[in-house]
Amino acid sequence: MEGIGQRIEKITDTWGICPFEGIPLLPVRSRKRLPEGAKSIIVLLFGYYTEEYPQRNIARYAVADDYHTILLPKLQGLADELAEAFPGEAFVPFIDASPIAEVEAACRAGLGQPGKNGLLINPCYGSYCFIGEVVTTALLDRGTLKGPALCTGCDACIRACPTGALSEKGFCLEKCRSYITQKKGELADWESQEIRLGGKVWGCDCCVDACPRNRQARQSRVPEFYENREPVLTLEVVEKLYPVKAYGWRGQKVLYRNLSLLGNNKKNENDK
Repeated sequence: MEGIGQRIEKITDTWGICPFEGIPLLPVRSRKRLPEGAKSIIVLLFGYYTEEYPQRNIARYAVADDYHTILLPKLQGLADELAEAFPGEAFVPFIDASPIAEVEAACRAGLGQPGKNGLLINPCYGSYCFIGEVVTTALLDRGTLKGPALCTGCDACIRACPTGALSEKGFCLEKCRSYITQKKGELADWESQEIRLGGKVWGCDCCVDACPRNRQARQSRVPEFYENREPVLTLEVVEKLYPVKAYGWRGQKVLYRNLSLLGNNKKNENDK
């Protein structure tokens, strides 16, 4: 286990291991990549908080370049190292588009507790963290770890939710501003109004920023998250930024639509 820890800690300081058995699996395409006979999940957290941006008009996680392109090579490199160290065992990395119920796996690995908004709360990074996994056929055990009780039940996230998407009854995806900003096609009038009121081209962050556990969140230790940071998206830079940012997967049309709703509908001088 010591050798595994040394390899993992090259890319993150926060990680744990949980059994594969019993973890809920999601019906996504990447499920086909799970190794047959999987026994363990190495769960890794990557904090993404860097600093405050008073003029930010996109979700905090999307300020830096696309975390998929930053973190997946790190996870793949780790998987390759472990496969070499454990001949005959398979190690398969996942980040975001994962068949693993990530928050559940992280909790079982002793890395935290879910908040009322469903996001993981970690003692160091709060909920400002990405969750990655390496699923393996190797039987690994880091000992019994119980995640700390971090959600106080203060309901700050529920009170901060501007649309009522988050309530004591649960979560309604269709009402979530973050979901609405990502929705393709024509929006209902009330949806357009929610984007205007939220002031975000992409995402929301209200429930996350309201969580008291995030007030002392540790700054990111991923060097790439400090490069090419763009907290404000404007019409003039959409074409430059969307290919390298996490919101790029939705394409330009959604971003142009949201910018127009927010009043940033002036044509680029080059288009005159």
